[in-house]
Amino acid sequence: MAVQKATSAREDARETAARLSAPQHLTTTRFEEHKRIEGYEQDRAVPEFYGCDRLWKMDTLYGRIQMGYHPGRGQSFLFANIKTSIFDTAASEYQHRMKETQQMRALKSGTQNMAYSSRRWRNSTVLLYKAENKPWSEQSIAPYLKRINLETLRKTMPFLERSEARDREEGRQEKKRLEQQIRSKLREGDGAAVAALRLQERELSRRQDTLGALLVRKQTQSQLFFRKINIAFDLQKAKMFEYYRRVRDRRAQRAAEARAMTGTEETNPNANTDRRDN
Repeated sequence: MAVQKATSAREDARETAARLSAPQHLTTTRFEEHKRIEGYEQDRAVPEFYGCDRLWKMDTLYGRIQMGYHPGRGQSFLFANIKTSIFDTAASEYQHRMKETQQMRALKSGTQNMAYSSRRWRNSTVLLYKAENKPWSEQSIAPYLKRINLETLRKTMPFLERSEARDREEGRQEKKRLEQQIRSKLREGDGAAVAALRLQERELSRRQDTLGALLVRKQTQSQLFFRKINIAFDLQKAKMFEYYRRVRDRRAQRAAEARAMTGTEETNPNANTDRRDN
């Protein structure tokens, strides 16, 4: 049982390291280009429809993460989906798509943040809204990791989950126990038992080093990731807000003109008939 557990832990560490070290292709798009979110299909039947704009994209071997801005909500969001790879076996490309009519809302208790996950094609796509007026950070996303239907976050953003810290603490306790047993066997003069315990201690030390390296890499990648998306948003938010302010003003002006025309026709219902008679 212990051997099976150790083998599973090594495989998990190898998979995590592969995800963390996968080459990343970053794309920061210009807001004026009005790039669409790839795989995100909006409901255009909604009145006062505003198309979402993509501001930033990160592609890896295992998934794609996109940051966009929803002008209707006035919120930025992250859209992530997994790719078919040696670790992920999604059936086909259509599983990576998400429609608003297929979303399932999950409120994070105590805040207005919202997460959506694909209802029909589970664990392949996730959409996160950040309603708080704060920069993106681990605190904005980490609580969602506890939900079963947000496995995509664990696969596309492996630096968010810090289970290695718990395993490392357990390893420290186990190492203390081994040291006590070694001292006890040395007093008894049992050389064979001491050699076996020393072997376990060396194996545990190697595992502790691996966990420490993973934790350092995760912390570094997390800091870089949130810094990049926050910079991409800050550099473009002034243009976004000004653009959509003008769009809303134009729509409000057209609506006011339409109401004024409707009011004129209602006050003089025979105006058109009089003109035709003359």
